[in-house]
Amino acid sequence: MLRAARLLARPALGRLHAVQSMQSMLRPRHCITVHFMKQGEDGTTTVAAKSGQTILEVAHEHDIDIEGACGGECACSTCHVLLEPEAYSKLPEPDDDEADMLDLAMNVTDTSRLGCQVKLEKARDDGLRVTIPEIG
Repeated sequence: MLRAARLLARPALGRLHAVQSMQSMLRPRHCITVHFMKQGEDGTTTVAAKSGQTILEVAHEHDIDIEGACGGECACSTCHVLLEPEAYSKLPEPDDDEADMLDLAMNVTDTSRLGCQVKLEKARDDGLRVTIPEIG
């Protein structure tokens, strides 16, 4: 806390860094920060998730507008999301069932995944940016 107090005594940028540092110290270690955005819209919704949750579970827990009509059983493509290339490359490859469902999704890109199939891991996914694609 002494470090944070010293940072608070600095100009505005130092205070901002100190506040962010204190927030990260207060956040439980198992929490993962996930940023949701809608394609074609401004704004980001930042939420806390737990390791082991899927992107779909996190979205539903925080009232993020991702449908998930099949209840997370990989039987539809309504939880289709877009990831940044770096985040996508860290994930295991989609299995055949997920690839088949992605074939049915609209606006698929090279970094598309089904939110019900991506289980979050703290070390890999903290700060993950998830884009919900436009429909239509």
